[in-house]
Amino acid sequence: MNRRMGFCKAALLLVSMPCVGAELFYMDHNPFTNEYVGPTGPLVISGEIIPGDYDRLLSRILEDEDRFLSQNKIILASDGGDVAEALKIAQLIKSLFTEVIVGPLTGRCVSACFFIYAAANQRGTDGERLIGINRPYIANLEAVSVPDAAMTESSALARVRAFLRENAVPDYLIDEMFRRASDDAYWLSANDEKNLGYRSPAFTRHLMKKCAWDDEVERATYAGRKPMDELKQMMKCRTRVTQDAARQALVLVSKERAARGAAGKSLSGP
Repeated sequence: MNRRMGFCKAALLLVSMPCVGAELFYMDHNPFTNEYVGPTGPLVISGEIIPGDYDRLLSRILEDEDRFLSQNKIILASDGGDVAEALKIAQLIKSLFTEVIVGPLTGRCVSACFFIYAAANQRGTDGERLIGINRPYIANLEAVSVPDAAMTESSALARVRAFLRENAVPDYLIDEMFRRASDDAYWLSANDEKNLGYRSPAFTRHLMKKCAWDDEVERATYAGRKPMDELKQMMKCRTRVTQDAARQALVLVSKERAARGAAGKSLSGP
């Protein structure tokens, strides 16, 4: 029973730094070049992440599902916030096969924001000191009884480690994260980002299975050694399978949210 309570408390207490809430808006400029692209730009998550931002993000996507999925891309520009909420957002982004980018125009992705970046099937940056990691800050441990405090902190950090490993974050980056104080970010180098990967291993396997994706064909095409035809076919297939999967995922999470809302109303009574 105490162990179960420890995990429950851990989920509630996992936060990064004090936060005021994330802004959600569609970008009208290219985050790398600052070129105006009109009202068709990707969705931006900016500012501190707080409880409730998962539902706000889902609502914003569902307001105009076609608009979001026309690019299926999110720009991250957050210094962190509530880790438990960030993990929920990360799972949503992963299920939608959404590409995540961090650019110098919009700002950096630090602390809890990194969990969203790490879970994305496709991700990338354009610049230095844009991705920062540090040890998750466990708030309000003073509210937990002394015997439970160590268990609560241990359970919370174990949850973070499990998430990172599930998403194939290199062990040395996990170790670096937990070595750092909560206010002392380690900034990923270009080599770190290469080791993390611009496409998750799971997504690469998915593309190989569904689209006969070949990384060598992609590299050779961009190097000018092969014509675009074969790569275009692979990319067309990638768009089709990810769009279909994203729409199915949105149906599922919408039903889950409706069920939670119904359950909440039934508990509150007439």
